[in-house]
Amino acid sequence: MATVELFILTGWNEGPFYYDNGDPGESLNHWIDEESIAFLQLDDDLVRDITAWDEEYQDLYDPDDPQGSGFPTSQAKTAWIERGKELAARIKRESPVVASVDYQGNGSIPEGTCVF
Repeated sequence: MATVELFILTGWNEGPFYYDNGDPGESLNHWIDEESIAFLQLDDDLVRDITAWDEEYQDLYDPDDPQGSGFPTSQAKTAWIERGKELAARIKRESPVVASVDYQGNGSIPEGTCVF
């Protein structure tokens, strides 16, 4: 029975998953790690693709110039956002526990407008 409401919102130096795992002592923000993979019941191929997508974003961060960090072109940003949409749809389709996925990418997609 699908019960998890998953939000995907990336940020530098934070995990892309936001969900409540039922533990009041834990943050709602989760990394792509063994615990999240098991909780969301994601298969290896999907995990590999999500990890590559998140790493692409994380690699853009320049700690020496945080304000200058970002995508090199608007086309690269658009392509990354579209890959994220595809991954969000795959998570909804493939995870037996995820009831909905609200994909917000890097904040450029308003909350509630890209829900699977």
